[in-house]
Amino acid sequence: MESESLPERTALRICPLCEANCGLVLEISGNTVTSVRGDKDDVFSHGFICPKGVSFGEVDSDPTRLRTPMIRNAAGALEPASWDEAFGVIRTRLGAIVAQSGPEAVGMFLGNPNVHSLSGAFMLPAFIKALGTSQRFSASTVDQMPKQAASAMMYGTALTVALADLDRTDYLLILGANPLVSNGSMLTAANFPGRLRALRKRGGQLVVVDPIRTRTAEAANEHIGIRPGSDALWLAAIAHVIMVEGTADLGAASEWIDQVAVDSVIDALAGFTPESVSAITGIDASVTRRIAAELMAAPSAAVYGRMGTTTSGLCLDGSVLPMATLTSWLIDVINIAIGSLDKPGGVMFALPAAGGPSTEGSSGIGHGVSIPGRRRTRVRELPSVLGEFPVSALAEEIDTPDPETGAHIRAVFVVGGNPIVSTPDSGRLKEAFESLDLLVSVDPYLTATNSMADVILPVSSPMTRPHYDVVFNNLSVRNQARYSPAVFPVPEGEMDEADVLLTLAGIAVGINSGHELSSTEMDDIVAANVAASAVKDTASRLHGSSVDTVLASVAPRRGVDRILDIRFRSSPAGLTLQDVIDAPHGIDLGALTPRLPEVLRTPSGRIEFAPPVLVSALAAAHAALGDSPTSVRPGTFLLVGRRQLRSNNSWMKDIKNLQGGSNKPTAQMHPLDAAEAGRVDGEMISVTSASGTLSIELAVSDTVSRGCICIPHGWADFNVNVLVGVDHIDPLGGTAVLSGLPVELEPA
Repeated sequence: MESESLPERTALRICPLCEANCGLVLEISGNTVTSVRGDKDDVFSHGFICPKGVSFGEVDSDPTRLRTPMIRNAAGALEPASWDEAFGVIRTRLGAIVAQSGPEAVGMFLGNPNVHSLSGAFMLPAFIKALGTSQRFSASTVDQMPKQAASAMMYGTALTVALADLDRTDYLLILGANPLVSNGSMLTAANFPGRLRALRKRGGQLVVVDPIRTRTAEAANEHIGIRPGSDALWLAAIAHVIMVEGTADLGAASEWIDQVAVDSVIDALAGFTPESVSAITGIDASVTRRIAAELMAAPSAAVYGRMGTTTSGLCLDGSVLPMATLTSWLIDVINIAIGSLDKPGGVMFALPAAGGPSTEGSSGIGHGVSIPGRRRTRVRELPSVLGEFPVSALAEEIDTPDPETGAHIRAVFVVGGNPIVSTPDSGRLKEAFESLDLLVSVDPYLTATNSMADVILPVSSPMTRPHYDVVFNNLSVRNQARYSPAVFPVPEGEMDEADVLLTLAGIAVGINSGHELSSTEMDDIVAANVAASAVKDTASRLHGSSVDTVLASVAPRRGVDRILDIRFRSSPAGLTLQDVIDAPHGIDLGALTPRLPEVLRTPSGRIEFAPPVLVSALAAAHAALGDSPTSVRPGTFLLVGRRQLRSNNSWMKDIKNLQGGSNKPTAQMHPLDAAEAGRVDGEMISVTSASGTLSIELAVSDTVSRGCICIPHGWADFNVNVLVGVDHIDPLGGTAVLSGLPVELEPA
C-alpha cells in the first residue's frame, strides 16, 4: 500500500519490548511511525516511557529487518527465497531426519520474545506438540527458571509467583535487581522508577543489596554491598534471626502451612547466624540483624530478587556452588516468616484477566510439579525442569552421538532467540550448530545464530499483529487488562508470526502422520482444543458449555484473537475481548487482593513451605559455609553482569537512537583494583575464565565492589558467555552460574 494513500493518524499500542508493558501513543504518517510517546491515559503506565519504548517505531521501519525468507544455497551463502521454497526445504530435510532418527533428533530453542507474543503463547505450543520431541531448551535456564521452580514447588505452578506489592509496601528489600534500568522482571510494573519514588515519598524504606552500586541502589535509602554469589547465605542469616532467634508470625499463610514444615526450616537455619556468614558475604552481622529487625517491624514489607539471585553461584577457592533455586526459595521463606504473604503491602498473587495456571483447575489443589524433573538429558543425565532441559546441555546433545545407537540432535529450530550470544559456552554451541543437518531460525533479524541457519523465516513487524500480555499479567503488580490491535496490515510478501508457526506445525503433523495440515486447519484445531479445555475446567465460566457453542460465541474471530477471546470468557474476571477492545486505554481491575487458598495448585492444597530438595540444598550450603575460605585466589575476580537502559539483551542492536553513549560493552572495575593491576580506563583487557577469554574495553568505576568485574550480557562482538561454562548448573532450576564466577585479568 502506498504511503500517500494512508491518512495521518494516532494509534495506541502496548509496548512488547520488556515486561513493564507500558502504553504507547504512536503518531503515524502514511505507513510510517513518526513519533512515540507514553500514553498518559493508560490505566497501568500513566504516560511512562523508556528509551527503548521511544524507539519502538524504528523496529517497524528498521532497514536491517528481514522481510523475505532466506535459504542457504549450494555454495553455502544465504539468499532470498519464496515462502513456498523455504517451507519446502524444511519439509524435505526435516522429514528425512525424522524418518531416519525419529522426533528426538529434533531440538527446539525458544527465546524471550515468545513470552511477549500472543503467537508465542497460543501457536508455538501447537508446533512443539506436533514435532513430538522432548528436546526443548529455552532462555529460561539462563534467566528466571530458579524463581519459577521454587514458586512451583511451594504454590503448585510456575506462574504462581508471590509479587512485591510495590504500590502499598512500607519496606522493600531488593537483591540482585536494577529495575530503574531493566524496568522490572518477574514483576510486571510499568514505571518502576515512579513506583519506587512513590514508596520513598510516602515515607517507606528502599534497601538494595548488590555488589554494584546500580542506579536503583543510588536511589535507595540504603545500599548494602555483598560478595557475588553469597545471597543465599545472607538470606539464610536473615531468616535465622527471624525464625530461630525471634518469633516468626506467618500471618495469613499460617493456616495453610504445616507446623512440621516450619520446624524443618527452623532446624535447617540453625547454623546460619549473621556472625557465621559475615566474612563470606562481606556484610557485618550488625547490619544483617538490623535489616531482619526492620523487616519484622515494618507495617508491611516485601523482599524481591532477580537476575543476581537466579543466576548465582558461590565461589569457594576456585570451585563454584550453584545456589539460584535455594536463593529464590529463601526470599519466599522470609516473606512468609514476616507475615507478608497474601498481605497488602507484602507479597501477593495477581489475578490475570485472561486466565492463567492459578485460575484453572480445581481451586486450592492441583497436580503440582516434580522438581527435579523426571526426564534426563542423554549425555550428562541432567534433569529436566518445568518441561525443558538446561540450555547448557544443548551443545553436547548435538555434538556427542550415543556411542551405541548414534543418537543425537540433528536439527534445531530456533524461535525468537540468539543462543550463540545468550547461552553458556557459546563457542562450543556455535561449532555444534555448524554441524547440524538442519538449522531453522524464526526471527526477523540476521543474528549471530541465524547467520548459520539453513532457513530463516522472518516474521512480520510487531506492528502488524495484536498484542495482549498473557504471561505477564500473571506477574503484574496491579490487575488490569489492555489490548492492542494491529497497527498495520501484514505487507505483501511478508508473513504473520502466527501463520509461520501454524504452517510449521502443519508440516510437522504431516511428517509424523502422513497428512499435512494447512495453517487454517491448524488454527481451527488450536481454537477447538482451547475451547475443549475451557468447557472441561470446573473453574471456568464456560464449564458445561459445548465446544461448538464456545466457538460460535467468538465467531467470526480467528487466529490469536479467537483464542484470546475464549480465554477472557473462561477466566474469573468476567470480560470478553470486545470489552477490552472498547477500552483502548485499558481496564483497571484494581489492586492485588488476597487469593489464599484458591491460588494454590499443590497436591496437598497447602503451601509447601519446606520442599525436601530445598531443605537439603540449605544443609549443603551450610556444609560449604563450614569449610569455605573468605576470599578467592590472589589475582582472581568475581564476574557479575549488568543491565543497560538502552539495550534489551541482544535485541534492537541496530536501532540508531539506542546506539552509543552508555550503551556499549565494557568491563567495569573498581579504581583501586585497576590501580593494583596496573590497568587504566579505556584500555583493552583480556578477561579469562576456565571456559574462555574475552577481550573488552576497561571502564574504571567506583560503582563496582572491590574484587568484581562487571560485564553486560547480550553483545555478539563482546560476548560475556565465552567466559561462562556449562559445568556449574543449578540442579533444581537448571540455570548456569552467571554471577560469581572466578575470572582473571590479563593484558589484551
